[in-house]
Amino acid sequence: MNKYKIMGFTVISLIILVLAFARPHRISGNCMEPAVKDGQWCFLNRMAPYLRHYHIGDIVLFKHEEKVWISRIMALENDTIQITEGKVIVNGRALQIPDIHWSWNNWKYGTYAIDRPFQVPDGNVFVLSDNLSAQHDDSRVFGPVSKNAILGLVW
Repeated sequence: MNKYKIMGFTVISLIILVLAFARPHRISGNCMEPAVKDGQWCFLNRMAPYLRHYHIGDIVLFKHEEKVWISRIMALENDTIQITEGKVIVNGRALQIPDIHWSWNNWKYGTYAIDRPFQVPDGNVFVLSDNLSAQHDDSRVFGPVSKNAILGLVW
């Protein structure tokens, strides 16, 4: 085998491998601005859920009512979350994630965890949009998201 055949085989193998584990995805909407902008391309890491546990702050794509949504994980299974007075409180402590610059104009949008503690059930996570002023549906509206509905991590 000559070196060009080997290089060609290697390149094709790498492309197949990348596409099997990371799928390009175009973001539609401003719910995650400024972290992820409308129209921005990102990669969906489909293997991450199998290789590690989810963490607070992870940005995920998930399916809800036959649509694909993007949000940030704010509470994990069995955590207690409350959104009150312009703060996200997880397990009794105010959550601070450096990359998020929330506008709290419409933080009372929805019913879950607003002004009262909500415990995230087993096998679920609680997700929020970074841009709360955009009034995009997230766990405040439709409740916790099953981990089985998560398509992968955004990078």
